[in-house]
Amino acid sequence: MNIQTRKLNLIEWLLQVQDQTILEKIESLKQKAKVKAYESKLKPMSSVEFLARVQAAEDDIKQNRLMSQEDFCSESDNW
Repeated sequence: MNIQTRKLNLIEWLLQVQDQTILEKIESLKQKAKVKAYESKLKPMSSVEFLARVQAAEDDIKQNRLMSQEDFCSESDNW
């Protein structure tokens, strides 16, 4: 059985499921897979990179390149 057939079989079965517990378990599995996929793309930051970012942040503060939380929230509403 190829992967497309397996997916279709699962979809057909899922459409028939009435048990909330099963749906919750499937949703949990989906979320865990999503987190795992995201985390697999992350890489550790070196101490040199970390210190460079800290220095850049401190420079931004000194140069007043800041945004208030209120402005940030307003801007993020448009994302």
